[in-house]
Amino acid sequence: MIIDAHVHAGEYYRHFTARFADQMMATTGLPPEALSAPEDKLLAEMDAAGVDHAFLLAFEVRRVEGFSVPNTFVAELCARHPQRFTGFASVDAGRPGAAEELRHSVTELGLRGLKTAPCYLRMSPADPRWFEVYRTAQDLGIPVLVHTGYTPAKNADARFFSPLLLEPVAKRFPELRLILAHLGTPWTAQCIDLLARHPHLYADLSIFGSYQSPPTVAAALAHARERGVLDRLLWGTDFPFATMSAAVARMTRLTTDAAPWPSDSAPLTPDEHRAVMGGTAALLTQK
Repeated sequence: MIIDAHVHAGEYYRHFTARFADQMMATTGLPPEALSAPEDKLLAEMDAAGVDHAFLLAFEVRRVEGFSVPNTFVAELCARHPQRFTGFASVDAGRPGAAEELRHSVTELGLRGLKTAPCYLRMSPADPRWFEVYRTAQDLGIPVLVHTGYTPAKNADARFFSPLLLEPVAKRFPELRLILAHLGTPWTAQCIDLLARHPHLYADLSIFGSYQSPPTVAAALAHARERGVLDRLLWGTDFPFATMSAAVARMTRLTTDAAPWPSDSAPLTPDEHRAVMGGTAALLTQK
């Protein structure tokens, strides 16, 4: 099974502002209108790429950006296509009631993970205001996908890009399963080393795997293998910021072509490829 572990729900104008879409799509070579994943387009993209399932993300950034992709919207999509989507809620710890909203989204709406966007909300992922949210996620047994790394959004606070900000969270909540988005780009080596220090940390390859050169991606995978954490990396695209078909093809190449790999490493084995492309993600959302 192939699982895209990082897919954005939402539609241009209905959910995202034109200003935000313009900023976010500027580095992809796509028009602002491409920041849209209506239901039919999303399913067609998955089918064309051979993607069986996707983690579908809500996105709560109203306090700073003035919009959100609501938890109810994601829950409705998941209810219509339970075999294709696992929904992740999104909450803002800078607003009252965030932990209660998360609990409602899981127990009443049926969502099975949490997506947070700390830098977009101009607050550290280690800000104590998140602690009740993390505690609730830990109690509910759901994974938390945290944006780490660079973003072109103008309102985002660069002080909160680094994946290393999650280290005190991992220490305070040792049973909480955290997924560090985008492999912490450009702090990819530090992100991998962080996973090696904390057994319940994971990372996804979204954006990094699609836009970095194959040798750069292979070097990161080789580092993860060396540090014993390759089985805690999840393939993802960040669709609609990247296409699924091209991303699947890139990862397939890394199982067959030795050229991109460091001289002291080898392509992904079939077992490694299966784990990265969906095996690990499937285990994360099982209770």
